[in-house]
Amino acid sequence: MQILIIDDDETFCRLLVEIFEEMGLRAVWTTDGLAGYEMLTRDPYDLCIIDVRMPVVLGTELAQAIKEDYPRTKIILASAFADHTLQDCARRMGILLLSKPFSPSRLLSAVEFALGESLSRN
Repeated sequence: MQILIIDDDETFCRLLVEIFEEMGLRAVWTTDGLAGYEMLTRDPYDLCIIDVRMPVVLGTELAQAIKEDYPRTKIILASAFADHTLQDCARRMGILLLSKPFSPSRLLSAVEFALGESLSRN
């Protein structure tokens, strides 16, 4: 299981990696949306967790490109601004939207839902 975190908040990225590592999962991160897309061209990822509001490219735009170019990669959008409009956008895209802040257990539930499988808890 390989997870790619794309969020412009480095502290948030490091926290998610720590949570995933405690679950026995491998996660890497970048604070740059375009660099994240480039990482997908080099390595396959099972899941991408993408912040919606980032400089240069919006998370929704990045998610749409990933869905088109890497359809096997599951996506979770994350936002502290998960309003009704963004929820509708995510729903239309068929992507789960996770509202920040969230607990590790909520993160695990979202990951399991996105992947369609249960993950072992360490």
